[in-house]
Amino acid sequence: METNKGAQTDTDCCKMKSEKGYCPRPLEVASDFLSKKWTMSIIITIGNFDHLRFNGLREKLERVTAKTLADRLKELEKEGVVNRQSYNEIPPRVEYSLTKTGKQLMRALHPIIHWAERKRK
Repeated sequence: METNKGAQTDTDCCKMKSEKGYCPRPLEVASDFLSKKWTMSIIITIGNFDHLRFNGLREKLERVTAKTLADRLKELEKEGVVNRQSYNEIPPRVEYSLTKTGKQLMRALHPIIHWAERKRK
C-alpha cells in the first residue's frame, strides 16, 4: 500500500502547533461551518432576540432568500445550534431559538464582531 506523504491526517495536527500554540486543524471544521453565507448572521440575530419566527428572522436579515434561510436553519438545527419549536396552533407557529451550544457559539463570536466593527471604522 502506497502512502501519500504530502497528505495530512488528524494525527499530523501536532506538527502545526508549538508548545505555546494551538492546533489549527479544528478551525478548519469551524471555518467550513461558519463561513456559509448567513450562518453567523442567523446565530447573532436569533441570539439578539431570544426567539424569532421564520418571517421575523427573514425581515431582520433583509437580503436573505427564503430558501437559503430555511437551508441554514435546518443545518443549524442538525448541528445542535438552533432549536426549532413548533406550536400546535392554527395557523401553525414555529419559533427558532439558540440552544446552549448556540449561545456559547454566539459568545465566542462576540470578539470577532468587535474586531470587525473596529476594522470597519
